[in-house]
Amino acid sequence: MLKVYFDSGTTNTRVYFIDENGKIVWRTEKEVGSKDAAVSGDKELLPRELSELLRLGLDELGIVEDCVESVWMSGMITSPNGIVEVPHISVPVDAEKLASRVFKYNEEKFFKREINFIAGIKTVVDGTVITPENVAQINNMRGEETEICGIIDGKFLGDGTSVLIMPGSHTQIAVVKDGKIVNIISTITGELFKALKTQTILSASLEGESSELDEKMVKLGYKNLVELGFNRAIYIDRSMLLFTDSTAEMRHSYLEGVLNGGVLQAICAVLGKQSLKAYVCGSQKQFRIIKAIAEDFFPEYKVEKLENSRENPFSVMGFKAIYRQFCRLQADCRQPADRL
Repeated sequence: MLKVYFDSGTTNTRVYFIDENGKIVWRTEKEVGSKDAAVSGDKELLPRELSELLRLGLDELGIVEDCVESVWMSGMITSPNGIVEVPHISVPVDAEKLASRVFKYNEEKFFKREINFIAGIKTVVDGTVITPENVAQINNMRGEETEICGIIDGKFLGDGTSVLIMPGSHTQIAVVKDGKIVNIISTITGELFKALKTQTILSASLEGESSELDEKMVKLGYKNLVELGFNRAIYIDRSMLLFTDSTAEMRHSYLEGVLNGGVLQAICAVLGKQSLKAYVCGSQKQFRIIKAIAEDFFPEYKVEKLENSRENPFSVMGFKAIYRQFCRLQADCRQPADRL
C-alpha cells in the first residue's frame, strides 16, 4: 500500500508516492500553489489541480486508487487560500506533537476521500489576543515545520541550539533545541525580490537571470542597508545601472545583499550577537549569500550548509517521521510504520 504526500507551498507543489518501505516510487511537481488560488479567487483550483496530480501518478504507475492507503498534505495548502484552513500549533513542536494534531478532512468533490493535513506552527499560545502593539511577537510557518522534523530525525544538527535558515518566497528561520522547534522568525525575501524585479523601476537593473554571485556586491548591499536604510539601499540598484559600468550579476548580487541582510538583522534582533550555529537549507547560491554577510558583519554566526537530497528530501523525511508517530498514537493504522 502506498502513501501519497503533497508538499504544497505558495508557488509550487511537489507530490511523492511512497511505498511501505519508505521508498519514493513516483514523484512530480507543478507550478501551482496557494498564491494561484488567492489571485484567481477560485477556491476549487487547488483541490482540482492536486487531484489531477494524484491521478497522473496512478496512471503512470499503472495502479488503481485502492492501492493508496492514505493521502497527506503539508504547507500553504493548510492556509486560508489552500484546500482547508488548519489552525497553527504553538511551539515548542516536534514530530510527535504534529502527529497528535493531524487534521482529517473529507474532500468530496475532487479527491473523494479523506485527506490528512499536517498543521503549520506559530510562536504564541492559543487564545493570545493579538493587537497592533504586540503583533511582532507572532511568527508562523506552514510546510517548513515538516522539513525541520526531517532534519531533526536525520540527525543533521549538532548538539545544543541550532538556527535553521530556510530561504524561499518567505525565508523562515527556526530555532531548534533538544529536538524541538522552540522559536520562529518569519521574513519575506523571494516574493519581494520578484516584485522589485517585475513591478518597479528596478526592472531594468535586474533584467535577465543571474546564476553567478558577486560576494563583494552582496556585502555592499548589506553595508548600504545598515547605513542608509532599506528604501535608499534598494534604489541604489537603479543608480548602479544609470551611472556605473556594473553588470547584471553585480546588481542582482547587490539586491540579494540588501534583502538577505534583513534576514540576518531579524535573527540578530531576536537572538543577539551570541555565538550560534546557523544552517542554510537552500541552494549553494543562497548559502553563499548568507555566509558572505555573516563573515563580515556577524562573525559570531557560524554558517554551514545543509544538503537537501532529491532522492530523500527533508520534507519527505519529515513526513515519514510524523507518520511513524501518527501510527504510534493511532490504534487503527493499517500497517507497521517502523520501516519508514
